[in-house]
Order: sequence, then C-alpha cells, then structure tokens
Amino acid sequence: MPSSTIETASPEDSITNQKEHNERTTPQVGSLRNYALGGLAAVALLSLIEWVDLSIKLTPVFESLTERLVLTAYFSLNLLAGAIVGLIVGLVARVGSSLNTRLTRLISGNRRRTLAHALLAGLVIAAIAGGLLCFQPGVFRFTLGAIREAEKISLARLLLKAERLFTYFSITGMLICCWAVWRLARASMNKLLRTAWLVLIVGIVSVAYYIDSRIEVQQYEFSLHRAMFLVEVTLAMALIVSAQGLFPRQFRSPNRIALFCVAVLVCAGTGFTFVHFDRNQNLKTQVFYRSTITKQFFKLTQWALDFDRDGYSAVLGGGDADDRRADINPGQIEIPGDGIDNNCIGGDLSREDAGQWLDKQRSLNTAPNPGAHRFNVLYVFVDTVRADHLSVYGYPRNTSPSLSWLAERASVFENAFTPSPSTYQAVPKFMQSSYWDAHLETWTEVLARAGYDTVLFPGRRAATLYRRIKDPAMISSARTGNFAASVDAVIDRFSKSQPDHPLCAYLYAFEPHMPYKLRRDFYFGPATADLYDGEIAYADSQLGRLFTWLEQSGRTRDTMIVIMSDHGESLGERDVRKHNAQLYNEQMHVPAIIYVPGLAPRRVSDYVSTIDLGSTILNTVGVACPKEYAGASLLPLMRGEPFTAAPVYGEHWQRNDSPFWGPEHDVDPEIHKYMVITQDGFKLIYNQNAYSFELFNLRDDPKEQHNLYDRMPEKSVELKRLLGRFVDIVFVSRPPDADEQRYFRGMQDEEEEK
Repeated sequence: MPSSTIETASPEDSITNQKEHNERTTPQVGSLRNYALGGLAAVALLSLIEWVDLSIKLTPVFESLTERLVLTAYFSLNLLAGAIVGLIVGLVARVGSSLNTRLTRLISGNRRRTLAHALLAGLVIAAIAGGLLCFQPGVFRFTLGAIREAEKISLARLLLKAERLFTYFSITGMLICCWAVWRLARASMNKLLRTAWLVLIVGIVSVAYYIDSRIEVQQYEFSLHRAMFLVEVTLAMALIVSAQGLFPRQFRSPNRIALFCVAVLVCAGTGFTFVHFDRNQNLKTQVFYRSTITKQFFKLTQWALDFDRDGYSAVLGGGDADDRRADINPGQIEIPGDGIDNNCIGGDLSREDAGQWLDKQRSLNTAPNPGAHRFNVLYVFVDTVRADHLSVYGYPRNTSPSLSWLAERASVFENAFTPSPSTYQAVPKFMQSSYWDAHLETWTEVLARAGYDTVLFPGRRAATLYRRIKDPAMISSARTGNFAASVDAVIDRFSKSQPDHPLCAYLYAFEPHMPYKLRRDFYFGPATADLYDGEIAYADSQLGRLFTWLEQSGRTRDTMIVIMSDHGESLGERDVRKHNAQLYNEQMHVPAIIYVPGLAPRRVSDYVSTIDLGSTILNTVGVACPKEYAGASLLPLMRGEPFTAAPVYGEHWQRNDSPFWGPEHDVDPEIHKYMVITQDGFKLIYNQNAYSFELFNLRDDPKEQHNLYDRMPEKSVELKRLLGRFVDIVFVSRPPDADEQRYFRGMQDEEEEK
C-alpha cells in the first residue's frame, strides 16, 4: 500500500475511538443496572433524611409503634420509584451519549473533534429534547406553573409577552443543567476538588430539603415544591456517583446476594403499601400533608397508574371508583338522578335530596322575635383573627381586654367557624348567609331596603368589600387604610345619626393580617406569633376607644354590636404559616361576639358558622330574612332557649391560575377540601385531591392531632355521609358564574391587598 494512503491517528482520536469501543462493548444490562442502583441509593438517602424528620415531627400523631413501622414500609415505594427513575436516566444517558457522538462526528466533519464540537452537539440535542418535552402535558404544565408564580411579581409584563417561549427555554435550560451536573459528577477530579464538589452538593440538597419541608408545605405544591423535588433527586444521584470515587473498588461492586435481599424487601414493602395504604387514613393524610419527597413519589405512581387519565387513580387510595371511565372520579360534578356516584363520595344525588337539604338549612334562618327593636348595627370585621389568640377565649396573653369588656355584656360563641380560610371565599358566604356565592341579596342590602343608613368604613379592602357588599348606597367615610382613623370616622358618624333613623356601620380592620407591624406599645416579643399578638392587641385597643365612646354616649342602649373575623392564621402548626391552605382550627376557628341591648350575657358552646351572622342580625332587629338564606338565626342561643343547631360545614378550593388569564388557561388541578362539624364536637375533613379523611374529637383534641377515622368507623360513616351530601349540594347548587375566587390585579385598591 502506498505510504501516501496511510493516515496516522492523533492521540485525541485514539482516546475517542477507545471510548466509543468501550461504550459498544459494555454490557447493556450491567450498565443500566448500575443506573438503577444509583437511583435507588440516591432516593434511599433522601428517604432516610425524610424518615428521620417525619419521625420527629409526627411523634404527636403516631398512635403506636406499629404506625411507625407501617410508615417505614411505605418508604419502600420511594426506593422502587428511585430505581425506575435511575433506569430511565440510564436509558436517556445512553441514547443522549450515542446521539452526541454521532452529531459531534457530523459537526466536526473531517476536522479533529474538539470539546467545542461536543458542546455544540449537546446544545442541539437539548434544544430538540426541550421542544419534544413541551408536548408532554405534565412537563409543560409544571414549567408553565412555575413561570406563572413569577407573573405575580414585577416580571408579569415581560413573561406574558412570550409565555410559551419562556416555557420552552425553561425546559431546555433544565435539561442543560441536569446534563452539566451529570458530567461534573462523572468527571475526574483530585481528592480536594471532589470533596469541595460533594460539600457543594450536600449544601444545595440541604437547602432544597429545608425549603421543601418547611416553607408553606401546603402551598405552591405544583411550582416551588415540585422544583425542589427535582433538585433534590437530581443532586442526590450526582452525589452518589461522585462519592463512588472515594471508596475502594471492592466496595463499589454490589454483592448479588445483597441485591437480591434488597429487591425482595423493596418488593414486599411496596406490595404491602399498595394493599394497606388506604386502610390507615392517619398515615395516608400525613404522607400527603406532611411529607415532601414521599408525597411526590406516591403522586407519580398514581399518575402512572391512572388508566383513564382523568387525574385520579384507583390505586394507593386515589378514590377513583371506576378507572375505566373518565366521567367517574372525585373531581366530577354530581349529576342528580343518573344512578351513579359521579364524585365517589356521597352516593347518587336526587333532586329531592338537594331540595330537602336546602329546606332544612333554610328553616332555621328565622326565630320568633315578637319584641324586636330596630337597633343600630355596628358590624366589626377584624381580618385574620384566630379565636385561641384572644384572651377572651382563654389565651394566656392579655391581647383583647376591650373584647373582654364587651364579652361581659354579650353572647360569646366559643365554637364559631368560618366557611372558608380564604377572605375571597369567606366574604361572599357570610354576606349572603350561604355556603357558596349564591348571588343573593346581602344582609346589608336587606337593611338598606328596610330603611337603615348603611355606611362602610373599609380600611384597606375597599375593592373587595364593595364587590361583596353590593350596596351602592354604602359610602366609604374613612378611606385611609388606618384602623384608628376608621374608628374616629365611626364615632363621628354615630354622633351625627338620628335616633329615629337606624344606622348600620360596617367597620373593617386589616391590622392582624400579614405583614405584621412592630407595635411598640403592644410588644410581646420578636417572633412571628409575638408580632401577630401585637397586631391583635393594637386592633383591640382601637375597639376599646370605640366601646368607651359608645358607653359614655349612651349608644350601647340602642346599638347591636357584632365582632367577627373571616378566618384565622397558621403560625407554624404543621409547618404552615399564613392562611388559605387548611381546614384545621388555627385557620377555621374564629371569634364571634354579639352584643344586643337588654339580652343577658352568656357563653354559648354550640358549634356555629359565620354564615349565621346575617340571619341573626336581621332576625334580631326584626327585618325579614330572605328565604334563601342557609344560615341559622342564633337568637335562641343568645336568649338561652332550647335550640338544635345544624352541622357546620366548610369548604376551601384553590386554583393556581394566572391573575392575568382566565380559567381556560389553568395549568394545575384545583385543590378542594371540605369539612363538617356536628354538635357532639366531631369534625371530619375531606381532602378531595388525595381522597383522604380526618376525624377529630374537638372537645378532647382541639389541636387536631389524633385522627380517629379508622378507630371510630360508625362515626366516620355518619360524618362521611353528611359531608358527601354537602359536597354534592355544593357542586349542584353553586351558580356557574359564582366568583368566590375572583380577584383583580393592577387596580389601585387591589394592589394594596397583596
């Protein structure tokens, strides 16, 4: 052969060829097995961290050592899912590596292949893969949901102009980041550099886990927490791969017997989990409410095994009664009289059932009151006050001396509950005395129609209150955003009112709502709960000025005073802060104090709802109550007369939608939770998305730490029947254009409410 035809391979080409040869000759099964083991080891590490964390956090709710062992068995599903994730990563890595090699060769042509060629090929592959993943609904919805969180801040205008383009770039960017992390994890490093790399990974994983497990664990589930989950799993796998270089070679090769034992344990634990998971509602609830990593793997499993793709699975207690029909699942609207339990909880609903339920609720909205007097009405709505942080409700700190003064002369409802932990949802309900936005005449409109002068002192929430009060005659007399100025305006308005012309003054206080201000005159400490108490004490002091003036001017003889809140506030219970997330007492138990001239003071232990306040006010002053009102008149309880109150219901639903787009652009499922409280003190909470149930005895367990659902089956069946019927009625009776969740951005009034 002529010497001119002989080509001498460069050292770089020899190395590349050797790598390609090694990749071709490496046994496929063994390589994928290592990826699966890497995924299993990574998830095992994360699961161990979470298991220790949950074992400490959930100590008050564990009923026995057996429950701890059962929870431990549930973690086997994590390990199996981790192995599957590792296997998928291995397949993607092998396909990506093969494509990169071929594309690099194509790009370099006859030139020597360099790192720049390989990087360019990798970017092209990532760009193509990002485009393909945009068509995968789950990936697209997650990424778009995360972007829409940014729309709520100053990035709104920028992101809205090219929302889908930003989604594509975000997905592609995530792929590039994962590829970069994986390359670094497999790169050759000296011991010092590798140690620094491992420390960095551990630090990031620790921060991600803290955010995932401590920051609003029941909020931002489809954006922040899923993002943290991806960070944790990705970096944990990189940690396992990077750490292998620190161990001797004999410790890197898994023993076949050990692998077999692990496989048997994982399969046995997973099988037990599938069979047992829905039989223990206490642990089921903790998995979906309190865990982070485990919850995501359970939901991934349910998603993979949702055969009719309706968002609900029949496995792992997903609640789907027929996984072959997409029109039957817990999220469906009940269709009366079709012979099918469409939403899998209340049985089939008939039109007669719906009518009877509504008639029973409405039959209590008026009580005999032959001596009714047209008192003035002072309605005080203090935002975000939980009852157990008022001294009048037994709180050890003296946060409410003024309310205590009023309570000595009034009816104090010790067990009053809001119908929703969200202001937007609660306000239309207690203004219309209904469990949903029923488009009814509000009780302020009824008073105005009956000849009352109705005046609103809105503080900061003018737009919200105007939208819900629906009475154009109500005038904002104190649009200052300052509760002290509003109290001054109320005093001025009362001083000018005519005795023969009754006045309804609606006074709103925003102060206990976040963000909390430091009140020097009411300082209890620097912690969040301390600042919250200071805000309550400040609002109470302003009410004290108002009560003092009413007493000294003699207006307490002709003025009915109503004190209430729209919802409470979580202050770290169950790792939740703020509100608008839960139906537990810290967000649902609110103060309700009603003073009526001439009525003896008393403390009422019956369970009541704030939707009862409208019916009660109208009944007390002798104004006819709209027959559609579902709230009960509490006048018999205030007079100490025999009265059997109806069960108390509550509902919370949340859409993680864009404030700039309509519901047709929603990317995340709606969150739905319901509750019912019966007069014997039992409370049932139903989480529709997880199809989980919690039963609490509020008289013995006011902090709601002991789920009795499986221990009291008869009581559980009774309350599940009541709650199921309520869920059916809500779906059927709520008008299609009801706007409890409606809010606006960009308006001056609403910008102040953020």
